[in-house]
Amino acid sequence: MRKISIVTLVSIFFALTLVVINIAFAFEYKRQISDLHFFTFQRFLMATKTILHNDSDQEATFLKLGVRVSNQDKDTLLNKGEKLREDPFSNMIQYQDKLYFVHRRPPPPPMIMPMMREDRFPLPFFDIRNDEMGEMPTVLENIEVISLYRLWILGGVINVLLLLFFGIVLRKLLRLRSLKSAIRTFGDTKKFQVIEVDSEDELGEIASEFNVAMQKIHLLKEARTLFLRNILHELKTPIMKGKILSNSLENAKQQPQLERIFERLETLLGEMVKVEKLSSNEWILEAKEYRLVDVLDHAMDLLLLGDTKRIHIAPQEMAPLVIVDFELFATALKNILDNALKHSADGVEVDMCSDSISISSFGDKIPQERLDFSRAFNRTVEGSSSGLGLGLYIANAIVEKHGFRLSYLHVEHQNYFTIHFSLHALHVN
Repeated sequence: MRKISIVTLVSIFFALTLVVINIAFAFEYKRQISDLHFFTFQRFLMATKTILHNDSDQEATFLKLGVRVSNQDKDTLLNKGEKLREDPFSNMIQYQDKLYFVHRRPPPPPMIMPMMREDRFPLPFFDIRNDEMGEMPTVLENIEVISLYRLWILGGVINVLLLLFFGIVLRKLLRLRSLKSAIRTFGDTKKFQVIEVDSEDELGEIASEFNVAMQKIHLLKEARTLFLRNILHELKTPIMKGKILSNSLENAKQQPQLERIFERLETLLGEMVKVEKLSSNEWILEAKEYRLVDVLDHAMDLLLLGDTKRIHIAPQEMAPLVIVDFELFATALKNILDNALKHSADGVEVDMCSDSISISSFGDKIPQERLDFSRAFNRTVEGSSSGLGLGLYIANAIVEKHGFRLSYLHVEHQNYFTIHFSLHALHVN
């Protein structure tokens, strides 16, 4: 699912709301204009009826109806004006923002058409009681002001309130984005920095609680670092003294055994330092482009083997290039090679492909409980000759830190450890 920020989502929602409301106002505006034109047309018809009835007080009636006799040219109105409504004998025309009622021809005699209706309102007709018909003016003009200012005011108020509310919400959300940036900055720095709280709303409470939580974490981190430094220092001192004393022992049989014990303890301390750095995410990658074969050569040097004849590298037609931290990735390869050499009496095969590197050796299948390389010390029982159980954990952590993937496969009595490279970190020369 595509990631959409809250700011974008709220902005889209407000924009759609604003558009829908203004479209609704546009339709309402057109409807009210249509109604006003309809009622104006009826006033024109009533004025015409007054003329046909020879009303003695026509001017007062016209004034009540909001019309008057116009001196505007009939042909100009018919040719240049916009026709809004019509009946069989007249048109209502809009010209220069005014409404006019133009008679095209006189109404028919009463014996032909005594009464006609338009939308349930009577059209002009002859008064059957009178023998004479009043003089019919050519053009009538509307003098009432047609205004929809109330609708415009309502629409403007709603638009302003919506924009004001959107501005307030957006300001709050932008402060949430600033809080996110402050949290990310804290994660990238080693020193704890208090996030400034400039409000007393929910965001301010979140920032305050975050400051309290991060301060506790910072204190725990400092205590862990201090403890690790002290314990490493205290353990290294007796190890060095033990090595010196083991060299002065007269019993030649006990000397190699003691040396192995102290070497194991020293290796354990070194692995613990690596585990601590990886678990605390303090190991920063310095990735550059290297030939994979050069990284492999350095990994073989780290094994400190006098003879590397047991390691066989398959010939390659092309040299893959990878973007890695040279020392760190070489350590991962060293740990996988060391694991293969320790658990196999035969040789170790290394095969470099365009998108992976595979290390295989003959040996027993690794038990299922030890296949979780993301967990340290995943052995059920630790022995003096079975290794520390941290090599594959460290290798897997380094591989994942580079964005790669470590897989294991057991086929025909062979163990295969394969590092799959990501596409953006691999080139072929």
